[in-house]
Amino acid sequence: MRKLLIIPIIILTAIYVNAQNITDVVRWSSIDYLGTARVLGSGSSFGAMGGDFSVININPAGIGDYRISEFTLTPSLRGSKSSAWFTQDSLNISAGKSSKLGLDNIGFVLASNPGGTLTSSNFAFGYSRIADLNQSFRLAGNKAGSITYHFANEAQGKSIDDLDDFIGYPAYYTGAIFKGDNNEYSTDFPNDKVKVATVQDVYHSGGINELTMGWAGEYDNQLNFGVSVGVPFPSFEQLKTYKESDPNDDIEYFDDLTFTERLHTSGVGFNFKTGFTYKIQNVVRIAGAFHSPTWYKFTDDYGTSLEYVFTDAIGTERTSYDSPGGVFEYKITTPWRAIGSIGTTLRLGEIRGFINGDIEFVDYTNARYNGTAYLDTPSEQQWTQSVNQEILTKLGTATNIRLGGEFGYKGLRLRGGYSIERTAYNADDFYNNKVSFGLGFRADRFFMDLGIRIAQYNEGYYPYYIDGAKNNPLANIETERTRGNLTLGFKF
Repeated sequence: MRKLLIIPIIILTAIYVNAQNITDVVRWSSIDYLGTARVLGSGSSFGAMGGDFSVININPAGIGDYRISEFTLTPSLRGSKSSAWFTQDSLNISAGKSSKLGLDNIGFVLASNPGGTLTSSNFAFGYSRIADLNQSFRLAGNKAGSITYHFANEAQGKSIDDLDDFIGYPAYYTGAIFKGDNNEYSTDFPNDKVKVATVQDVYHSGGINELTMGWAGEYDNQLNFGVSVGVPFPSFEQLKTYKESDPNDDIEYFDDLTFTERLHTSGVGFNFKTGFTYKIQNVVRIAGAFHSPTWYKFTDDYGTSLEYVFTDAIGTERTSYDSPGGVFEYKITTPWRAIGSIGTTLRLGEIRGFINGDIEFVDYTNARYNGTAYLDTPSEQQWTQSVNQEILTKLGTATNIRLGGEFGYKGLRLRGGYSIERTAYNADDFYNNKVSFGLGFRADRFFMDLGIRIAQYNEGYYPYYIDGAKNNPLANIETERTRGNLTLGFKF
């Protein structure tokens, strides 16, 4: 007979479960050059070009090309569609969709001509969306192993009083794990080869909004130089609901469980960018830009809940536990970036345009996590060291290529672009592809642009992970994100 012993206890000190890991570092180190519809429609390939507010996030030297002041406003429609499956059960593919209205850009450029060799001196300030984290998917299938092994692993070697509030104690309280001798914990599952029906629903929302201020000038109609300062405001909301069940009654005692994880992340950061553009005969442009690391401070608010159901000789028992709310503050430093660009402007009669190519280098091993900034305990020191070691061993370098162009006839514009970007993980052998196109209309004091981009992402995902285990439930997530931007611009 399986017996459940529940001992109510009062935990006098808050016990923090290390939720921050290499995934958080990659999330905040991955940015996107969104903003105006013109840049989006050109594949975000604008490093050697100018005359658009969004270049302040790519190469601020392009702000120096303005000859008249400008205001832009860009609402957007963001859609996400994901397919997910366990590698153990690749025939069982689930899908999820989400869509959301947003605002990708508000920008002002104040242009002036000081005269002499300094042919422009322009200031720009505004808001841009530089990352989008909206995603939802369902993961379902029959897989070997149970999340209760993860619970037991977190509890091993600890007394009941030392179990954490978010995994260990909820699992013990509900009967998902039970204590034996020498603080060893067991589960209802006889081994990690038994298959269990699993469903997990994952919902992500949020992104990075950045306030930017910059200056750029043009010297002798040939050389641009620009600098900008950015203050990003990241936010992230995550809700994960994980379920296991035994519909065929193959596992003695166990019936089902539901484990819910909630996370809200907010933060603020600081970075700077600098760049140049050199024009050869006003036809060929070469450019370079450097993006500093972003120095972030984050606050996580989090909690969990667990419900466990089992049946023994006495009957069916259903027990649940809601954790208290947890709060943790920490810092992340993202890697620096370098961008090299070459472009050419075209003019064939009344047809005008440009073609631009950007190559971007990012070394993700330069990212750093600091969990000891506000909680300098021995356990947090050890965890910080562990995460930073993972960064060095599991992340790598990425070379991203973006190509784009624009062709115009009188007041009409036609744009297109393509980019290929490598993931941050050195074990991944796939690239993320993005295809863009756009239309535009130009009048004397007003313009309107429409940009659309379709981006494909691939990633590996673990609903839970146990160090050293052979049956960690690896899943594949394929996500297609569609974005439509509409920019309204006014010159003054």
